[in-house]
Amino acid sequence: MGLGPPTGGSSLQNAFAVIKSLDPQPDSVILVTDGLPTQGDKPPLMRTLVTAEQREDLMQDAVKTLPPSPPPFNIVLLPMEGDPSAPIYFWRLAVATRGSLLSPAKDWP
Repeated sequence: MGLGPPTGGSSLQNAFAVIKSLDPQPDSVILVTDGLPTQGDKPPLMRTLVTAEQREDLMQDAVKTLPPSPPPFNIVLLPMEGDPSAPIYFWRLAVATRGSLLSPAKDWP
């Protein structure tokens, strides 16, 4: 049984909510992603293409939901075409939380 292409979307707001709910809080978070989120805390009622501007807004909304003293976020940003602002937003998140950002080359194994 093979895996098909990804479906649905990604929500950093929901991921951050889980992190906030943990007791004790994690010492560090490793986030592996291929780009900016495509959903907020709830999936959209209709399936539509999410624009780059909407993805940036979703990222900004998600960051606002982080706890006041979030753990360091160590981010692995996998290369994906069509999301040119993702490195900037994830670098900002890593720096703001005293974490790090790694983005392998597109032709990385």
